[in-house]
Amino acid sequence: MIKKIFAPLLCCCLCLQQLYAQNKLSVDNVYSTYLRNSGTITENGQIKGYFFFYQSDKIDRRTNEYTLQILDENLNKVKDIKLQDSKSVNLLEAAYNGNSISFFFQDEKERKLTMKVYSMDGKLKYTYLNEYTRQTEELMKQYVSLHTDDGTNQNVFDVGHKGFVSVMPLRDGKDRTYEVDFYGSEKKGYWKYTPNDDEGRFAMAEYLGNTDSLVILQVFKRKHLIGNNVSGHLVGINFVTKRKVFDLDYEDQDFLFSPASVVRQKNTGNFIIAGTYYDKGASVMKDASKGLAFYTMNSKGKILSQSYNSWDKDFSKYIKTTGKGKIEDVGYLYIHKMIQSTNGQLYVVGEGYKKKANAAGIALTAAAAAAGSFGSAGVTKLVITDLVVMSFDGDYHVTDAKIYEKTDNTAMSNPLVDFASQHLLAAFLKGTGAFDYEFTTGEEDSDNFSICYSDYVREEDYKGQTFNTIHFNGSKFTQDKIQLKSKASKLKVFPAKPGSVMILEYFKKEKRIDLRLEKIS
Repeated sequence: MIKKIFAPLLCCCLCLQQLYAQNKLSVDNVYSTYLRNSGTITENGQIKGYFFFYQSDKIDRRTNEYTLQILDENLNKVKDIKLQDSKSVNLLEAAYNGNSISFFFQDEKERKLTMKVYSMDGKLKYTYLNEYTRQTEELMKQYVSLHTDDGTNQNVFDVGHKGFVSVMPLRDGKDRTYEVDFYGSEKKGYWKYTPNDDEGRFAMAEYLGNTDSLVILQVFKRKHLIGNNVSGHLVGINFVTKRKVFDLDYEDQDFLFSPASVVRQKNTGNFIIAGTYYDKGASVMKDASKGLAFYTMNSKGKILSQSYNSWDKDFSKYIKTTGKGKIEDVGYLYIHKMIQSTNGQLYVVGEGYKKKANAAGIALTAAAAAAGSFGSAGVTKLVITDLVVMSFDGDYHVTDAKIYEKTDNTAMSNPLVDFASQHLLAAFLKGTGAFDYEFTTGEEDSDNFSICYSDYVREEDYKGQTFNTIHFNGSKFTQDKIQLKSKASKLKVFPAKPGSVMILEYFKKEKRIDLRLEKIS
């Protein structure tokens, strides 16, 4: 049996019954759900449909039938793609790149990782096979510990029409490094990149984004074989030429820089990188940042421009900040999205997270100490706080910032919080889908966009989940929210065509999933 944690989106024996010609769909006989194995189909940034992957039948005791269901933007059924495979196969991740859909499978029995690429008409285009060894066991452990309904893709990403890449952690004894694999979708082609320098033996990589030819990674490396001094690097790998193009540690710049988000700059071949910056000699893993920085770079890794916005001088004009690299009552800031306007302005969406005292953990630790033993409970917990929306001019200097308050959400409460760095904690929160930010929608080539996030409210007339929007009409921001009161066992909101969101509800007892489009402001 496929393990529940890896179960496909709609693991079921089902029949589809369309309730209305448009905007609603009901799926019956659903025995379990796994919402990660679903996604949106987009074209030029606009929603054109959805895909779902589920187990649809059991052929025999060794083989299952699976179905890839494709819907249009109005939830009309477009295509069913059937395939058969071993019941020991788990679907780990799925991605869409504009002309193909990829599925990343693990075969526990055969110890293989398989990438299958399908065209939008349902034909299997290419299959790529890799055996996994003791080095990739680290990846399997990561899927077990971090794979959740709400989590984002952790290892597989689209890089445009050319194909897909995976960024996987590797471990061999005490050595930690990473591997980048490219899977072609326009034509069959596969290649693998692993760092070969000494520092690469102690490296952790996180995918930040891509251009039409580059995969851009944030890599933390240990500078020496002995010691704990870790440096942050920006690494660019060209997936066309199959070569590493740049590896920047910013030692020759005025400040150290820890990149967090990448976006392609409109109307140029360059890209914008946002992240926190630090004094020379500081530890980017441990020390407080000075503020947010923006670097404009070309595809060769040349820095074309830089701008620095300090917490204490620049941001403090608009929001209260502390002297420890934090926003008062918000904590550290994780950058989710950069939105470029037609007039050159930049809007940045961030979300706060911080450590707070864990009263229960402190009590358990004190009780254990009194009994002469060591407690295993952490004395701090990790909390998600408020959303922050910032505006920057054409030179990326801050012109405004506003905090949108929401209910604090405890994301993690164990001893790891006591010792882990802010960057590792942020990576954990992103991988498990713990942040409340959902997505940003907008019209193509327009300054109208909506920032969407979830919240849990306790009001006099309503207590429960809400779906919230911060809408910008080109001149001002407004807010709206939808109450998500439901008897469903699980509920998830997806982006949809302009002015709408798609809501998926799973009713475990009734073995049914309902999908509907709902208007937002």
